[in-house]
Amino acid sequence: MFAAVFAVLFASHVWADHCWQTDRWAAAKGRPEPDADGPTAAESWRALLAHVAVYHLVMALMLGVTTLLLDLPIGWSGAAAGIAFSAVTHGFWDRRWPVKTWMILTGSGEFAKNPQGRYSVDQAQHVFCLWVAALLITLV
Repeated sequence: MFAAVFAVLFASHVWADHCWQTDRWAAAKGRPEPDADGPTAAESWRALLAHVAVYHLVMALMLGVTTLLLDLPIGWSGAAAGIAFSAVTHGFWDRRWPVKTWMILTGSGEFAKNPQGRYSVDQAQHVFCLWVAALLITLV
């Protein structure tokens, strides 16, 4: 069951994070402070919350369909725990400064200067958190 749940979470992540996120959300969600040329703090938080909400709606729908079609024994409490964990951690990593801080603390300060490097670590953090979410869904 864990493998099926993780596969659904990973597929929903790839689809929702890349195909259901607007350019505006992607540009604004990581700004922790107002920028003269960028979004205000309130606009940044709205973009982040909109992205996280749509992303997790897609995840919940895909998990629900898979659970019904494959008759998986997933309980409401496990699904809620896993999706909640994913929502909190996804929002955290998408602020962007946590990814850069992680990279610096783990000795990848030069790689953190590269946008593709930051994107790669961002995605790796999301996938790790999906693994934890899948454990929660299957064990709670």
